[in-house]
Order: sequence, then structure tokens, then C-alpha cells
Amino acid sequence: MRYTDEHLNEAVKNDIFSDEQVTQFRNYVKNANNHVSKFQMVLYYGGGLLIISALTWLMESSWDSFGALGMIIVSSLYITVFLIAGYIIFFKKKLEIAGGLLLAVPIAIMPLFLYSLLQSFDFWPQGWTYSDYYFWVNGKWIILEIGTILFALLILAKTKFPFHVFLIAGALWFLSMDMVKIVYQKTYITWTERAIISNIFGLIMIGIGYFADIKFKKDYSFWFYLFGLLALSSGLSVFYNNDVLKFILLGAANVLLILFSVFIKRNVFLVFGTIGLTEFLSRLSWKFFRGSVFFPFALTIIGVLLILSGIFFQKNRKKIDEYITGKFSIVEKLRPKRNM
Repeated sequence: MRYTDEHLNEAVKNDIFSDEQVTQFRNYVKNANNHVSKFQMVLYYGGGLLIISALTWLMESSWDSFGALGMIIVSSLYITVFLIAGYIIFFKKKLEIAGGLLLAVPIAIMPLFLYSLLQSFDFWPQGWTYSDYYFWVNGKWIILEIGTILFALLILAKTKFPFHVFLIAGALWFLSMDMVKIVYQKTYITWTERAIISNIFGLIMIGIGYFADIKFKKDYSFWFYLFGLLALSSGLSVFYNNDVLKFILLGAANVLLILFSVFIKRNVFLVFGTIGLTEFLSRLSWKFFRGSVFFPFALTIIGVLLILSGIFFQKNRKKIDEYITGKFSIVEKLRPKRNM
């Protein structure tokens, strides 16, 4: 049997339901109708990422055909069209995911627009192509990254759509790599110097993610955590072998990441910490068992120990969680609750 608004209104008049109960019921039905299924999520994000990839990484193949001026026109049209479409879908139609992904497209294409604009003024050296932006480190790229970040922050301030943070975090990661030559002000940069900058930016991004974790109910922090850990892990991997102290600190840092994952309830720290610890233990076994017939057995033992550690953690997870969060009870009260 179907119920109409007239039935609900009559029920209110006859004191069967109150006005507040009917309002709550209507809001419940409205939210249920707006619920996005997993299949819809796949379609939304699949379509959004397909558009973004087509307009960024794959657009390089069209550069010769359009040229700088043509790319300015094409990218401007895309930015304008998707801004308008995203605004209508997000704010007017109240379809947050679909609209948010449409508004992510202008952010993703902003580096192409800025590159084309600067190329028309002969800002880039001869022989440079837009595809180089995704593969080669260079100080001049920071103009694209800063412009993209500022543009993305404007959209994020209006939409508060978490996926936009993914594009901001990606631009920050690129910025961390391109800042190296500017910081050291020289052409040749050693891997150690690159690693120092990478570690600093990684820690800054993790700090931003943690602040977002505490400050906001929406999950803005994941992408900062992910890109921050990518930068930090790539930087830490340089410090090993020759310096015993740095070698020990490398292992300790990965253990801290695992412990920190329990405290903030974020699997991404657990994954990176475990990978880093595995790498550290493998290097340790290589250093002491290199050239030995026992080397494969050493790696096997390490693998077994990691599995046993996982079993121990699973069985004692509640006690470990309570112990660590108890040590940081003040921060724990501030931090929003999230499932691991």
C-alpha cells in the first residue's frame, strides 16, 4: 500500500502523528532516496577519473595539433563548462558526489591551462612539453602547482567535498619535489638533499592531515596522510646502510608509524609502516647474510615473524589500542572517532 502526503496530513489532523514526526519521516525518505549505492559510486568516480585522465596525462598527445593558443581555448572551455555543470549538479540538484567530481575536473586541468598560458609567452625553454610536468623535477613547475592549489582551495571552501583534497595533496607532493632545486639553488642535487626536503614536506603534509582529522567531521585528512607518507617513505629510504645510526632510526621510524596507526586509527600508516619495516629487516638481513646460503632462510624467518606479529596484534588489539589511546587521552578527546 502506498502512502501520500495527504494521508500524512490527515494523520496529523487526527493526532496520530505530530508535525515533528512527519517532518522527520519526510527527511528520512528524502535522504534514503538520495543514498548513493556502491555501483553508483563506481560509475561516478570511474567517470570522473576517466575525464581527469583524458584532460591531463592524455592531453599531451593533442598538443602538437592545438598548440599553445589552442590549448588555452580548449582548457578554458573545459574549465568553464565543468564549473557551471558542477555548480548546478552540486548546489542546485543537491547531488554532492556527481557535482563534486564535475568540479574536480577544472582543478585537474588547471596545470594544463597555466602551462599553455605561460607557453604562449615563451616562459618555458624550447623542447619542454606538458608531459614533462608529470615526470621531471624542475623549479619552474611550482607556478603550476601553486596556481592549482589556490584554485582548488577556492572550490574546496565552497563545496567542502573531500575528493578535492586528493588533487590538492597531489599538487603539494609535486611541489615538494620541485622545491628542491629552489631551496638548494644549484643544478645538481644529491639524493640525500632530495630526501631531506621530501621528509620535511612529508611531515608537514601528515601534520596538515592530523589537523584536519581533529578539526573536521568530514574525512579531508586521508589524502594528506597518503601523499605525506609517500614523500616521507621515499625520503627515509635514502638513509641506510653506511651510517649505523641512520639505519637504526630508519627502523625506529617505521615502528613509530605502526604505533601511530593504532593511535589515530588509520590503516594507511599501518600499511606504510609495515612495508617500511619489511624493507628495513630485509636490508638488515642482506647486510649480515649477504652472500650466505642462509640469506633465503633469513628472509623466511622475517616473513614468519611479521605474520606472527600480525596474529599477536589481532589478538591483543583492544589492549594495545586502549593502552596507547590512554597515554594520549587529551588528544583522543579532541580527535573525531573513526573506524580502523
